Amino acid sequence: MKSIPKTRLLPLIVLLLGILAGLTGCIKIDTTLVLTREGSGSLRAIYGMPSFLIKQMELTRQWTSSLHNAGGSVTNQPLPALDIPMLFDEAVLKRKFGLMEPDGVTLESLRVREQGGWQYVDFNLKFSRLSGLVKQSFFKECGVAFTHVGDDTCKLTILLPKVGVTDDPSGSASAESLAKMTPFLNGMRVVVRIDLPGDIRNSTSTMSDSRRATWEWDFDKETTVIERLMRERIIVVFDGRQVRFKDFEKPAGGVSVSIK
Repeated sequence: MKSIPKTRLLPLIVLLLGILAGLTGCIKIDTTLVLTREGSGSLRAIYGMPSFLIKQMELTRQWTSSLHNAGGSVTNQPLPALDIPMLFDEAVLKRKFGLMEPDGVTLESLRVREQGGWQYVDFNLKFSRLSGLVKQSFFKECGVAFTHVGDDTCKLTILLPKVGVTDDPSGSASAESLAKMTPFLNGMRVVVRIDLPGDIRNSTSTMSDSRRATWEWDFDKETTVIERLMRERIIVVFDGRQVRFKDFEKPAGGVSVSIK
């Protein structure tokens, strides 16, 4: 197999690095998870990205595929398949959601739209059990654990994916790495809401009322948001006297969530 000259690889590498760096910040994600006492519920998610980045991302993938098919070296292997929240093709999304039905997850609504130079996806899923929902590929890097604590309390823990470039096995990033990422973080905003089937007793949330806990990571409001994302866990403890589903744990990459 012949290799591709480095002069042909350079434009691809430069563009790919630029796009991947840009994706770190130029994305907005807003999710609401509703959980019932039987363990069923719904997940609504709205995510968006600048339209020009989506086009450049697809162009980069096409170039990478072409170079690989032309006999590129191992450094030109095709990029991994895109997943939520990097998918914006309605037909592809519908096929993906259709594959979730055996796990008790069904698509209730889906809308793809463009507004103000951004492409948005808005979908709503219904699930028969939380453990079936978190098995899906877009939760792959998240660790999730649900457990009963005593006779009247439940605890939900979600371990977030690692964000950014890490310098050591602990997952922490150096000040230098974070400084390099800063120019690409403007506009990044992630919101997670969880509605519980019992009154909240304790949580790590940014804000909460009796049964809804909300977490927000907004770079425009907080420049240290990446450091917080790297160390933060979504944890909520709530009244579980009416809860009727069993404990479970889904590790992230084989690493325990540590539900104790």
